[in-house]
Amino acid sequence: MALCAAREAGAMAKGLQGAVATRLKADGSEVSDADLAADAIIRHHLTSHFPEDAILSEEAADDTQRLAVQRLWIIDPIDGTRDFLNGQPEWAVQIALAIAGRLVLGVVAIPSEDVVLVGIPGVGGTCFSAAGPTPLAIRHVARDVLITSDSQRNRAALLKVRAALPEFTALHATSVGIKVWRMLQGRADLYVHPRRIAEWDVAAPAAVLLAAGGGATDLAGADFRFNAAVPQAPGLVFSTRSDHAALVERLRQAQVGVV
Repeated sequence: MALCAAREAGAMAKGLQGAVATRLKADGSEVSDADLAADAIIRHHLTSHFPEDAILSEEAADDTQRLAVQRLWIIDPIDGTRDFLNGQPEWAVQIALAIAGRLVLGVVAIPSEDVVLVGIPGVGGTCFSAAGPTPLAIRHVARDVLITSDSQRNRAALLKVRAALPEFTALHATSVGIKVWRMLQGRADLYVHPRRIAEWDVAAPAAVLLAAGGGATDLAGADFRFNAAVPQAPGLVFSTRSDHAALVERLRQAQVGVV
């Protein structure tokens, strides 16, 4: 069901790209008619199949009644809205399910590449593409490549990350889902976000990466817990490396943390 919802929302958004009205949200970020339409499509699928479940979405007012519900769907209808609005291909549709705060499912659809990643942490997952379904797996190609967002608000914090990990070269992408896809492709092996980040940005990509055998923790090396009263994670470290814990420790010693 989540796979169908992500595909349908992604296809709709892709068809609208370049011809949608936009407006500013209260936090100053942009939202488009495509974001809202994708949210409506996903929400329709979820409420039709799981009417008792709660939903947390970037594009809808937060309903705090979710805090009393065990099953929470966490969705970002278009992760990478700015790239989407600029006509760029690097955006994703992200849907995750957390039960009692723990991730049990993640779906990341990348319409520009006709790819959908489905992951069940601790079990495994599937990459659906034009070539057909293949098991979700990590390709170890690049080494010491840090993938980051090249945004003004992150640059000061990322200087501290780069100082702590000077051997890493940089690759840029905006969407968290795209970052994880690039990591699975072997184009990068580390992603650090040194600031607070919304649950809807983290959930589905983390589930996919964990299902593929990667590491996904907060900056302290702890597993994520979702459905917080303030739905944010205290930074993150994603990796496809065997030394994930050691990298987290280096970041801690460099006092990389939430700012």
